[in-house]
Amino acid sequence: MENLEVIKKSEITSFIGEVFYNEMQFILGDNSDKKFWVKNHGMNSRAFSKDVIDFSGYNYVVNDEIKEAVFIHLSRNSIYHQLPESFFHPLVISSPSMSNAEVVEAIRKNRKIEEENIHFFIPFDTELFEKKVKLTNRYINIFTDKDSKKFLFSLAQKIIAKDIPLNREQYYKLFLNLCESENYKENLPELENLLQQILGYDIALEYVKHIHVDSPFYALGEGILGHDFGTQGPIVCEFEDVAATMIVTENLDYKTIDQHKTIIKMILDYFVFSNRSIIVKFQTKQEAAITLGENYLGYNTVLVAS
Repeated sequence: MENLEVIKKSEITSFIGEVFYNEMQFILGDNSDKKFWVKNHGMNSRAFSKDVIDFSGYNYVVNDEIKEAVFIHLSRNSIYHQLPESFFHPLVISSPSMSNAEVVEAIRKNRKIEEENIHFFIPFDTELFEKKVKLTNRYINIFTDKDSKKFLFSLAQKIIAKDIPLNREQYYKLFLNLCESENYKENLPELENLLQQILGYDIALEYVKHIHVDSPFYALGEGILGHDFGTQGPIVCEFEDVAATMIVTENLDYKTIDQHKTIIKMILDYFVFSNRSIIVKFQTKQEAAITLGENYLGYNTVLVAS
C-alpha cells in the first residue's frame, strides 16, 4: 500500500474517475490479485471540487490468504441516490413535541441507513464504473484499446474500399500509411520499406520500359499507322512500368504466390501513377536444389540444358 501514498501526492488525483483509475493501475503495476471498488458518496459540488475524493487500501482474508483491495471514493451519485428516497427512508410525520435529542437521533439513524445502503450498492456502482472506463478507453486509447482497434479496422475497410486478403494487423498498417500517401507517391525506396512492414518479406521495386510490340494504332483512311505508312517496329512508351520482385526465403505454393502477387498489385495501385503497369515477379533466396513437391518450375527452379 506504499504506492497509494505516492499516488495521493501526484497530479492524477485531479483527473476524472475513469482516467484516474487507469493511471492508478499503471502506477501500481500488474497486480492481478488487487481488487478495485468504487464508492459513490453523492454529488455535492460545494463540498467536493474534484471527482476523486479519496482512495484507501483494505486487506481481507480469503481461504487463509491475505488479499488487497483499493476503494476509490468519488463525489458521484450512487444507484442509491438515484432511487426514490421512500425506498430506504420511510416517511415520518414530524411532531412539534419531538425534542432536540430525538431530532438528532433521527438524523443519525438516517445517516447510518444511508451509509449502509451506499455500501450495499458498491458492487453495482463498481460494475457501472468499469463499463464507463471501457467507453473512456475507446476514445483516449484509440490505437491500443481492443474495442477501439476493432472500430478502426472497420473504418479502415470502408476507406480502403478494396477486398485485399490481409489480416487485421496488415490492414491497419496499410490504413495508417495511406494517410500519408503523398510521401510514398512514386518513392520506390520508401514503398519497398512499406511493403516489407505490411507483408513481412523483402520486395525490390524498379522502373522498367513499357514497350508496345503489337501496333497500337487504328486505321486512318485506308492505311494503318505503323504498317502501311509511318514508323514501324516496337514502340517505347514515355511512362515506364513498375516491376516488383518478391524475395522470399521459404517455400510457397502457387496459390499463395498468386495471392501475394495480387496483394502487391492492389497496394501499389495507391502509390504509383495509374498509367503505369505493375509487374510482379518472384525470387527465392533458397539453395539451388530441386526437392520434388516443394520447388516450382519457373519460380524457384530453372531447367538448363547441359
